[in-house]
Amino acid sequence: MLGNVWEWTASSFYPFPGYVVDTPYKEYSAPWFGYRKVLKGGAWATRSRLANNTYRNFFQPYRRDIFAGFRTCA
Repeated sequence: MLGNVWEWTASSFYPFPGYVVDTPYKEYSAPWFGYRKVLKGGAWATRSRLANNTYRNFFQPYRRDIFAGFRTCA
């Protein structure tokens, strides 16, 4: 699941259970809860310490500076 591209999911970006908005990062992710879709994993350009299948991000689809794709199943 890791290494090639960030993977788009169908789920909306919400905090994990028990998440508390921390003051220094209040404006970083909280404004996007429920409004953006989740990207999971990491791409080949992601630092190895951050490439993890539980790591999530919330970039918008029109961004051209991220390496994102999706997984299909038959």
